[in-house]
Amino acid sequence: MNDLRRGAPCPHRGLAVGWALHALEPADESPVAAHLPDCPICTSTAAETEEVGAALGLSVPQAMPSAELEQRVLSVTAAKWKLPVAALAPSTRPARHITKRIWHRARSWLRPQW
Repeated sequence: MNDLRRGAPCPHRGLAVGWALHALEPADESPVAAHLPDCPICTSTAAETEEVGAALGLSVPQAMPSAELEQRVLSVTAAKWKLPVAALAPSTRPARHITKRIWHRARSWLRPQW
């Protein structure tokens, strides 16, 4: 990950690391994915980050949990979570028809705002 041999570092290099780790906010994912093919520094950084992540995943020994672990987890969570007193009634309101105006408004909300 030495940028000296590649020239000036890219200002988006940190985002490339986040992209490789699947740790970016949804709004940042598309611009980084579009930037990667045009930037050899970010492409290399993302590839190296994925390699390091894979190596770390393989370097930890696999451990099988004990047979009693499931029962301990269930007993702790069952004590904290209680079933609802009454079942929820299904909605009696009719489904709203999606008009062209509603569809266009929803489409504008789903567009990425860069």
